[in-house]
Amino acid sequence: MRSLAIMTLLLLAPALAPAPAAAAPPREAAAAASRVALVEADADDPLVREAATRLTAELGAAGFEVVVVPRAGDGDVRAALERAAQDQGAFAAAAIFRSRSGAAADLWIVDRVTQKTVVRTVEVAGAAAPSVMAVRAVELLQASLLEASLLASRARPRPDGAADGGGVAVPDDVRRWMAPVRRRAAADPAAGRPGMFAGLGVEAGLVALQSAGGVGPALGPALRLSYGGEADRGEADRGGGADGGGGDAGGGVLPAGLAARLTFAGPTLGPALEGALGTVSVRQEMAFLEAVWALETGGAVSPVLSAGVGGFHLFISGDPLPPLRSATGEVWSVAATLGAGAGLRLTERAALLMDVHAIVAEPRAVVTLGGERLGAAGRPTFAGFLGLLVRP
Repeated sequence: MRSLAIMTLLLLAPALAPAPAAAAPPREAAAAASRVALVEADADDPLVREAATRLTAELGAAGFEVVVVPRAGDGDVRAALERAAQDQGAFAAAAIFRSRSGAAADLWIVDRVTQKTVVRTVEVAGAAAPSVMAVRAVELLQASLLEASLLASRARPRPDGAADGGGVAVPDDVRRWMAPVRRRAAADPAAGRPGMFAGLGVEAGLVALQSAGGVGPALGPALRLSYGGEADRGEADRGGGADGGGGDAGGGVLPAGLAARLTFAGPTLGPALEGALGTVSVRQEMAFLEAVWALETGGAVSPVLSAGVGGFHLFISGDPLPPLRSATGEVWSVAATLGAGAGLRLTERAALLMDVHAIVAEPRAVVTLGGERLGAAGRPTFAGFLGLLVRP
């Protein structure tokens, strides 16, 4: 009986034994890191060579694969960068060149996502110059990719994986690398916002005058025409579109925040000046060409400073007591003005401006009646402006 039980257990053992564990599927290979092609240029220049080494380290620390590509000949730089990026399957290509002046270096970035070529000139001096150049090159690449990265984060991916702008799709690791930059751009209300005086502007409003010499107060209309520089991104955009056309992305003729302004004020009217021999009515007009600077704060209110030169006109009409007879007179003066105030943004294209100016005129306009001095203007005259600025 005992032998029978032992034999039964031996026969059932294979069936009772636990099944061998299934082999775990092999781990999926990690996705290959996106590539950046670094075109070798000015290899004999120690500063450029060290800057390229540091740039390679910066991009490598970000998780990208950097492929160094020798530059063939002295042909077109942009074409060489685009060819290197395409041949290496890189989403971007970079190169560093010593400028002709020797005191600066040109950073070239081509990114295939936006199909743009951007260039920045960086002053090079001191032991930290290579590190500064490498950091600036990374910032330039991020600035070039920012728009495409923002669009990619909001849009649904296309079935073919292509980018909407005709370039290559934003790789996942590039999107992750750009995430902090996107957050900073979203948190900054001034990012991408045109300056208060950017482009052509028309301002209409009122001016109030009060002279330290007793002429005034007086109130009248004011009209201002301004033209200012666009937002300065710090680099020249030499690509601009899917076809590689486009032009300069700088701020135009004037730096960002700076504007030229024509101011016309008057005629201003106020109470007549009274004397022992009668009264004198005073009318004032002025025109100035000014340089205006709006200090962008990122908020709704921005300080505004201005300085200019122009002309000041004072016209008087006397109404004396008999036997004196009525008479008129006028004084034309060259004037200088300094102003300070603030602008309140109402919309992207409209702002309410308020500023105060001190005006000094030469010659000084003095109002007299029958030898009695009733007042003077222009040493100084204070002007307060309130107007609505609109950019078409």
